[in-house]
Amino acid sequence: MMREDVIEVDIEKLIPGGDGLARLDGMVVFIPGVLPGETVKARVVERKKGWAKTGSPEILKASPDRQTPFCPLFGRCGGCSWQHIAYSTQLESKAAFSREALLRQGGFSEGDIPEFRVTSSRPEGYRSRIRPIILPGGGAGFHSAGSDQAVPVPSCPVASAGVNRFFTETPPALESGTQLFVFGDEKNFWTEGIDGEARAEVAGKTFRFPPESFFQSNLLPLAELIEFVMEDADHNGRACAMDLYGGVGLFGAFLADRFDRVIGVDRDRKSGDWWKLNVGPNGTFHPLSLENWAGRRISNKPDFIVIDPPRTGLSPSVRRVIARLKVPEIAYVSCNPVTQARDLKDLRDAGYKLVRYGVFDLYPQTPHVETVAMLRMTQERLMT
Repeated sequence: MMREDVIEVDIEKLIPGGDGLARLDGMVVFIPGVLPGETVKARVVERKKGWAKTGSPEILKASPDRQTPFCPLFGRCGGCSWQHIAYSTQLESKAAFSREALLRQGGFSEGDIPEFRVTSSRPEGYRSRIRPIILPGGGAGFHSAGSDQAVPVPSCPVASAGVNRFFTETPPALESGTQLFVFGDEKNFWTEGIDGEARAEVAGKTFRFPPESFFQSNLLPLAELIEFVMEDADHNGRACAMDLYGGVGLFGAFLADRFDRVIGVDRDRKSGDWWKLNVGPNGTFHPLSLENWAGRRISNKPDFIVIDPPRTGLSPSVRRVIARLKVPEIAYVSCNPVTQARDLKDLRDAGYKLVRYGVFDLYPQTPHVETVAMLRMTQERLMT
């Protein structure tokens, strides 16, 4: 198989990142825009040792789960890449590649993996956080797929009602070419550079934060995700919990209802005041990277930790410190099941057991997924 060859293959499965995976002549082939079970013809655009990648394929035999995209900008706008896939198949694929990550990157056996909890979302009208580009002459758009060209967006069917108000009521004061964050709920929107504070309602709590600060992009399944994380949070005591990569305090605020003291750590200094506002008086915030925090003497041994790192996961030094703390229970929240599984391998070696695992679809119509691994340290390791 060489670059520019046209090949015909059967699609085996979908993988993290969204491509389909096929095999030909002992090589793995990655193909965009396909579904499991389809037969396709495509041209090879990249060839490396052991694998190849193709351009957009011709579908020779379509899956019964292939559907017509509901957005007229699908394929031009770079925001969604899975609208051609039935939503039930999207969920199945996300659960499948999360399980495969545990097996391959995490080194788990099938018997070590608990039954998954899979939580769906409303597949349209859910997205509350976007980063559009302001267009010449007014209005806004998104980058096109695979380029920096802007695609005008009059409305977005996956966005919340508040975000869609932004597209129809784009503030005229915004400068053309500016890319900025917008947050919107079911009614209102808040714009970076114009509004100093956005608000979000989650499981009976009101969170306040700047529109440009990170907050989850789908408010709808968040109550169930929070419930999953907090189910056994204070099982081993109520003295102290840690909210690592704490952001503006989404998890810290719920920990504050269960623990006497909550310690938040995040490298973003601007998040600190908002974290303390949302968490309340029993919260203490450290504006440090986790690596710098890990290098300090940690005086408070926590009863429970929530970890919510970026896609790159935990660095080796942070994994070592968490293992050394011997925390009875850990909730590891991740937007990348592959790096999460890699980290879980080290934590298992340190004495943690995976007791619950949740797949939460915060990003319908895309290959992205949120997973939660609940870990418990074995009694033997706690006593040593």
